[in-house]
Amino acid sequence: MGTKYITSSNNTYKVYTALLTQSGGDNVQSMYGLPLVIGTTYVINNNIGGIADFTNVGAPNNNAGTYFVATGTTPNNWGVVGDVDLGYNTGAPVVTVLENTIGDVYWVYYGLGVYTANLNGSFLVDKTISFITGNSAGDGWVFFTDYSFLPNALGLSQYDSTGSSVDNCICQIEIRVYE
Repeated sequence: MGTKYITSSNNTYKVYTALLTQSGGDNVQSMYGLPLVIGTTYVINNNIGGIADFTNVGAPNNNAGTYFVATGTTPNNWGVVGDVDLGYNTGAPVVTVLENTIGDVYWVYYGLGVYTANLNGSFLVDKTISFITGNSAGDGWVFFTDYSFLPNALGLSQYDSTGSSVDNCICQIEIRVYE
């Protein structure tokens, strides 16, 4: 699939727009053979022999160490028990992608109230901007700030009305990368 650029007011950019929900803290899990949850970020921990095939559910490849957001529930091939292991963190945001012309963006739980959108080398310095809107986490207003680990990741931090970092959010994010 080729890169799609959007042109607006003489500016050309790639865009990623998504709805994010997050609940709970850092909780790394691993799985084999169960249905994937659409919108969840997974990492291929092991794929011995390269038999498992996750490319039909969002993975850009089937290599160990590859992160992807599931776009379907059933991979082409789960491979062999013991040779394949998928990891995920229940604390990472689950996303509903509305538009994505940037590429294989995936989400990671970084710490209490801190999550990162990751796309190696594609968030260009001085050419990337994000827009974040959010809702209450149930214990007061939630304020979002974004910060960057450019060019590999963009971070999102969440605070309650007292200024303390908190998990459990619902927000919308748009990331633009200009030419």
